Amino acid sequence: MRRGAVRQEPVATWHKIGAVAVGLLAGYVIGGALMETTDMFMSTPVSAPVTLGGNGATTQSAASTKPAGDTIHSMITSSGSPYQNFQGRIMYGTYKIVQRMPGGEKLTGFTRILHRTKPDELMDEIPTFRANPLHPQCDEWCDFPVADRPNAVAQWIAAAATNPGMIKGAWVLLLECDYVWMKPVAAPDAYDAKMTGFQFMFDYIMPDHPDAAPLMTKLSDGRVPPEAIPRSGPAPVMIRYTDLAGVVPEWERVTAKIEADPVAVKVLDWVREMYAWDIALALRNVTLVTESPPKSRLIAQPPHDLVMGEAAMCHYTWGALYYDDPPTKKHEIWRWEKRDYTSREVALKVPMLPMPPKEWKDGWVIQDGLPVTRELHQTLTAMIGRMNEAIVTLPDLSHKAV
Repeated sequence: MRRGAVRQEPVATWHKIGAVAVGLLAGYVIGGALMETTDMFMSTPVSAPVTLGGNGATTQSAASTKPAGDTIHSMITSSGSPYQNFQGRIMYGTYKIVQRMPGGEKLTGFTRILHRTKPDELMDEIPTFRANPLHPQCDEWCDFPVADRPNAVAQWIAAAATNPGMIKGAWVLLLECDYVWMKPVAAPDAYDAKMTGFQFMFDYIMPDHPDAAPLMTKLSDGRVPPEAIPRSGPAPVMIRYTDLAGVVPEWERVTAKIEADPVAVKVLDWVREMYAWDIALALRNVTLVTESPPKSRLIAQPPHDLVMGEAAMCHYTWGALYYDDPPTKKHEIWRWEKRDYTSREVALKVPMLPMPPKEWKDGWVIQDGLPVTRELHQTLTAMIGRMNEAIVTLPDLSHKAV
């Protein structure tokens, strides 16, 4: 571990919470529709898309030819909760900022997959595909608010099978709502078979751990050894669309298998969806380069990571609280904690975030008692600054409250 103790995520995010998924569309995706989409997407011109009003997909502009090999279609999922909408609005705002930077022109598409029974307040702000949820009660509250995620992604892929213009990049970049874009991601040529996609290494994903290894063998039906399962998760991942379309049905199936096994649920706990994704990659024999900070091209996770390194984005899964009296930790001098922003009011009218103190001071510590280094302070300052840069562009949607 690089820094600090790993904290469990008490609220739903893409990479921390498992999903209850049923493979309603798996056969369709695996079968003729997938093969047809693969051929159209990778080999021939694609036709102009149409509005998919029945499932809530927003109309997107037509693409006359297959996308360039270094283009990227970014994707997040959401249940439409205020917690995720607060994060998603900021995330998409920072995405639009980096689109204007050199290299940003390669970010050619963005989709929020909303697994919800009805549209939410962000449909007009963020390009959205609405998937029909398997658990409608999650519109309001459920024990597993992202239970429908793998199936929702499968619905998106199935829709793209009949409307390939929905996919606007040769690569699909799977992300979470709580990411902050700092610079564009550069992608290799997807049409060069020697080029490989990449993902992030999470040091708390340990398939060969003695507690996890027997489950890895069971969940993969003995087809892959635990040491062959990557230590990643379904975000962040840069993957070819064709590989994603093959992995998702396995992701659904393995997730459902975990959810049906009380022992697997207990042992894998809040990261079981991540394990399901990793097993699916191994079963499909999809190889991605798994990178760690500071060499990761995708994310850094302050305060766990002190510097951005080569990362294009920050992931604020952990809070950062500054204290200047470590013996008691009673004098908090600055606070950033996403779990403070869960109300519908802040999701619809996103407030400016308090910036860290302007001048760094030696002797500060974060909530774990570890020092706030000058480098960490600079990283957090840059992240919050970019978030506020996006927030000032967000309209007040209070009138859309439902």
